[in-house]
Amino acid sequence: MDHFVARWAGPAVLLAINLLYIMIWGFAGISKLMDGQPAWFAEKFGPTVLGRFPGVTASFWLVAAAELLALILSVTALLRAEFLGRRGASWLTAALVMSLFVFLQLGFGQWLTREFNGAFQQFVYFGVTLVAIHYVQTPASSA
Repeated sequence: MDHFVARWAGPAVLLAINLLYIMIWGFAGISKLMDGQPAWFAEKFGPTVLGRFPGVTASFWLVAAAELLALILSVTALLRAEFLGRRGASWLTAALVMSLFVFLQLGFGQWLTREFNGAFQQFVYFGVTLVAIHYVQTPASSA
């Protein structure tokens, strides 16, 4: 039993990480793509620096594009079966690094609008993603 756990725990964790980020960016990015910019977005961000540059609509679509890129990278990692450990998890690492930049974008918006609880949540997501990156990049023999 110990051999089974030792052999499959690492790939199972990598698969779970991969699926989690597919879920996060799939729901976030695809819903933005399908639903478009909500009315509240302009009201919330129009008075901020984002309303002047790059503009509210561009800001929305930049976030959506970043989320969709993170999704594409995550799906690519899954399709390559990087979780099995037969090759490096380069696509999953790229997806996680892209996720850092998405959380940075989202956190910036929260700080701009003084939504400090939301900003703190983005900070936590950022930190947890750093932990995930560390796990993904740690060789299986030392994990």
